[in-house]
Amino acid sequence: MITKLPNWQNKTRLPSAPKAGVGQAPKPPHLRAFPALRGGQCCPPHCPPQPGPNVREPGPTSAPPGYAGGPPAPELGVPLRIEKVAALIGCSPWTVRNTLIPRGLPHFRFNASGRLIFYMDQVVRWIERQQKGGS
Repeated sequence: MITKLPNWQNKTRLPSAPKAGVGQAPKPPHLRAFPALRGGQCCPPHCPPQPGPNVREPGPTSAPPGYAGGPPAPELGVPLRIEKVAALIGCSPWTVRNTLIPRGLPHFRFNASGRLIFYMDQVVRWIERQQKGGS
């Protein structure tokens, strides 16, 4: 009589799994200085900071354009999503999409996703023109 063990008790290896120390080629010379990879992420506290584009120069330490501590924003202003524009104006995203855009609120439609992008300075200038009675 043959009895089969449940899968969790079956100790056989899968044919695709390599056996320890058998059939493994040695590391190429340019990789021998690096230790073997272990599972999971590990970053010891002594890790150096990531370098910038040139290894001799430190990476960027300032904020993106338009944010505190960063370079001045371009004349369009900081890009905003429809939710942020609605909060800036004090209405819902539905009102922005269905009422204000047809009335001329400046926006840019990103074709890949269809997402609407607004620029802070353009939106503020449009609101000021609307308040002065301009078109």
